[in-house]
Amino acid sequence: MRGMPPPPPPSDRFDLLVQGGLVCDGTGAPVVRADIGVMEDRIAAVGDLAGATARRQIDAAGHVVAPGFIDIHTHSDISVLHTPGMESSLMQGVTSEVVGNCGFCIGLSQPREEFTLEQRGLARAGLSIDWPDLAGFLRRVEGEGVAVNVATLAGHGTLRKRVMGLAERAPDTAEKAAMKRDLAKALEQGAIGLSSGLEYVPGMYADVAEMTGLARIAAEAGTFYATHLRDEGDGLEEAVAEAIAVAEGAGLPLQLSHHKAERPRNWGKVRRTLATVNEARTRGLDVLLDQYPYTAYQTGLATVALPPWAGGGTPEELARKLSDPDLRGRARDWMLESGIEYTGVVITACPTHLEYQGRTVQEIAAERGEDPRDVILGLLSEGEGWVTAAHFALSEEDVREVMRDPHVMIGSDAVASSPTNPYSNDRPHPRTYGTFARVLGYYVREQGVLGLEEAVRRMTSLPASRLGWADRGRVAPGCAADLVLFDPAAVAAAATFDAPHAFPRGVGWVIVNGAVAVADGLATGARAGRVLRRAPR
Repeated sequence: MRGMPPPPPPSDRFDLLVQGGLVCDGTGAPVVRADIGVMEDRIAAVGDLAGATARRQIDAAGHVVAPGFIDIHTHSDISVLHTPGMESSLMQGVTSEVVGNCGFCIGLSQPREEFTLEQRGLARAGLSIDWPDLAGFLRRVEGEGVAVNVATLAGHGTLRKRVMGLAERAPDTAEKAAMKRDLAKALEQGAIGLSSGLEYVPGMYADVAEMTGLARIAAEAGTFYATHLRDEGDGLEEAVAEAIAVAEGAGLPLQLSHHKAERPRNWGKVRRTLATVNEARTRGLDVLLDQYPYTAYQTGLATVALPPWAGGGTPEELARKLSDPDLRGRARDWMLESGIEYTGVVITACPTHLEYQGRTVQEIAAERGEDPRDVILGLLSEGEGWVTAAHFALSEEDVREVMRDPHVMIGSDAVASSPTNPYSNDRPHPRTYGTFARVLGYYVREQGVLGLEEAVRRMTSLPASRLGWADRGRVAPGCAADLVLFDPAAVAAAATFDAPHAFPRGVGWVIVNGAVAVADGLATGARAGRVLRRAPR
C-alpha cells in the first residue's frame, strides 16, 4: 500500500467496516493505519473511512489486518467432507488451502482395491468414495459447505494408481496416454496444477521421462508442478536436480514442497540446494518453495524408517512384503546403517496400539525388551492400518536458512482438523494448528528471522501469484474480502506434540469472502469458503 487512497463520500455505506487497524497489505509494503470497507464479498475501499457507515463494524485497534493466509501445501482433501469447519486452519487465519499435494488426490481416487488406504481413511468418518470424477468431488465439497476456500492439485500418484495400480515398472505407451488423458480431464474440471510424491508408492516408480510427459500437459494448461522430492536426505541434491530437469524439460513453473534436509549427516545441504534453485532461476525457470516452521516432519512410519525398496502401497501389501525373511533381514540391516536415532521417532497414529501414540520408538522398545528395529518391523507387519510417526530429524539452522530465502512460501503440510473430528484421538503434527501463528510469533516477533511485512507476503501475495489469483492475497479495492486480524504482540502457536489440538493465541477475527468466520477468537460456523477452480485458458 504505497499511498493512502482518498476517503469515500460520507454517504458511503458498507456491509462490513474494519476500523483503525494496522494494514499489512500482503505486498511487503510497510504497515499503515487504515480502515477497510467491504461490500458483499469484495474489498470496496481502503483508507480513512471515518465518514462511512456499515451494517457491521469491527474495531481493529491494536491489530494487524492482513490478507487471509493462503496455505499453499495441505492434504485437507482427506478431511474437508467430514470437517468442513476446517477449524485448525481457520483459527490461524487461513482463508484458502491448496490440497492434493505430494501426488495424493482424494478427488481422483476410485472405489477399487488399489485405493484401500484412501477408502479406509474416509470410512473412519463414515464416508466413501462415491463421486465419479474430480468434478464430482468438488461439487460434493461445495454442496457440504466449507469454511475456507479450497483448490486442488491433480496428484500423479493417484493418476498412476488409476491406470497402473501399484505396478513397480515404467508405464507402456497406452498407460502413458491414459495418465495424460486423466490429467487433462482433471485440469479441465478445475485442478490448478500437477503434484507428485516421488518418495511414496507408486510415485517412486516414475522416472524423469514419465514426469516430464505429464508436466507438459500441465504446462499446456498454464499451470505448475509441485513435487515432494524423491529423497529429502542423502539424495536431496540429486532429487532437486531431478525436479528442475522435469520442470525445464516441460517448460512450466516448479514448486519444491516442504524443503528440508533430513538427518544430521545431511544438515547444511539446504545451502547448496537453495543455490541450485537460484541458478535455475537465473536460467529463466520460475521456481518457488514451501516450508513449515518445525524441526520434525511427520509421515508414514515406513517412509521414516524403511528403505524405499522395502515399502509397499497399502498396509496389507507392506505386511506381505515384510513376511519375506530375506527382505525383512535386508531392511533390518539397512535400518542399522541409516543412523536413525529412535529417541527422535514418535508414533503419532497406530490403529492397533493406541497406547503407543505419543511415545518414542526407543521407549516402546525398552518397555518390550526388543530392538527398536524389530518394534518397527513388527508394527508394520500387522497390516491393520497406516502407522504414522513424527521424526525429529531436522536442523533449526536449516529451518532458518530456508525461511530467509525470499522465494519460500509458508505451507503447513497438514490435514485440517478440529478437536472433535473423527480423528481427534490421533496426534497430528502441531503444524496442523500452529504453522502460521508460529512463524508470526516465534520467527518474526521473537527471533527476527523475518520482518512482519515479509512474513505476511510469504503467506499471501507470493502464493497467490503462484496460483494466478490476481484478486486474493492482497488488501486492495476489488480484491476478495479474505482478511485476518491478529495481535502482533500476542500471536503465537499453542499446539505441541504432546497436546496438538490447541488453537493459536492472538488471532481475533477471520473474514472469508466477506463473511465473519471467526469473531473475538471464536469460530462463528460460517461456511463462506468456495472451491477455487483453474480458470480455462
